[in-house]
Amino acid sequence: MLSRACTLSAARAARAAGAVAAVSSARFSTAAPAAGGAVGFIGLGQMGHHMAKHLRSKTDAPFVVFDKSGDAVSRFCAEAGQAVDVAASPAELARRSSVIVTVLPESAHVQEVYSGSGGILEGIRAGALCIDSSTIDTSVSADVSRQVIAAGGRAVDAPISGGIMGAQAGTLTFMVGSEEDADFERARVHLAKMGKNVVRCGAL
Repeated sequence: MLSRACTLSAARAARAAGAVAAVSSARFSTAAPAAGGAVGFIGLGQMGHHMAKHLRSKTDAPFVVFDKSGDAVSRFCAEAGQAVDVAASPAELARRSSVIVTVLPESAHVQEVYSGSGGILEGIRAGALCIDSSTIDTSVSADVSRQVIAAGGRAVDAPISGGIMGAQAGTLTFMVGSEEDADFERARVHLAKMGKNVVRCGAL
C-alpha cells in the first residue's frame, strides 16, 4: 500500500495516551465500538489531520485515532468537534476497527505501523479494510498489502494528489489500487468523504 507509518514504541504510545488525557474529556467517547467496528485513522500530520477531520465529520460510526505525537492527537481531538477515541497503539486501534486509514510519511513508518511490534497486523480483525493513503515505494506498498491480506484483512492502496490545501478543502484526488471490485467500492465510501475524486487505477 502506498502509505506512511509512525514508528511506535511503548513509551511513545504512553506519551500519546497521556497527552490525550489532558484534553477535555467531553471530546471522547468511552462506549465500546458498534458491532460493525469503528473507523480507525493513523497519522495526524499535515495531511492526515485535515483528512481525518473531514472523515470524522461525515462518519456516524465510532472513530478511533492514533499518532506517535501526543501534540498531534491533542490538537485533533480539540478540533474534531465530535467524540473521538484514542488508541494506545496501532494494534489496539486495529482490534476495534473494521476500516483503517493510514496517512504516514515514509516507507519505514508504514512498515513499522503495520508489521512492527504493536502494529496493525497484531490486532487486525477478519475482513477489516486497510486503506493506505501514503505515497511511498511501490514495492513496500505491495508487500504491506500482501501482509494485510495474509492476516485476513483486505487492502486498498490510495495515494493522494492535491497537497495540504486539497486536504483542508476536502478536494483531494485518490488514485486507488485494489484487487477486488468490492474492496474499491467499500473504500470509495470513505475516501469520498475526504476528497473530490476517487479513481480506480488497477490492481495492487
